[in-house]
Amino acid sequence: MNTDSASRPDDDKHHRDRRDFMRLDKTGNGLLRLLGESHPVGRGRIIDISANGLNLCCDVDWADRIQPGTGVEVVARLEENAEPFYLLGEVIWYRRLEDDECQIGIELPMPEAKPDLPRSDNRDWRALFLA
Repeated sequence: MNTDSASRPDDDKHHRDRRDFMRLDKTGNGLLRLLGESHPVGRGRIIDISANGLNLCCDVDWADRIQPGTGVEVVARLEENAEPFYLLGEVIWYRRLEDDECQIGIELPMPEAKPDLPRSDNRDWRALFLA
């Protein structure tokens, strides 16, 4: 279990992000698309998860399609879980990586926080952290 704050170099300085929830070192795979679009669908790998979000690594072309605030749909399958989660979220941050990849931080709001969103498994996702 990882509870440390992440830091990243930026012009020889380190910025620390504040996390509201503990991160779990769980991995898996995810399918990603922009909310309301049917194509394209991207594939990615889950780096870590928290009760209200996930960190997804996917092809670098997604960095050109998103920005903070972009709504996304993610079908996430954790390695030890046979059933996928259908998640609705919002891009909070992203960064380009080497090897033609980008990393995307996605926040998963609770249904009552965004009642206009379609039905999702966001509540069940959060339940993983209560078990």
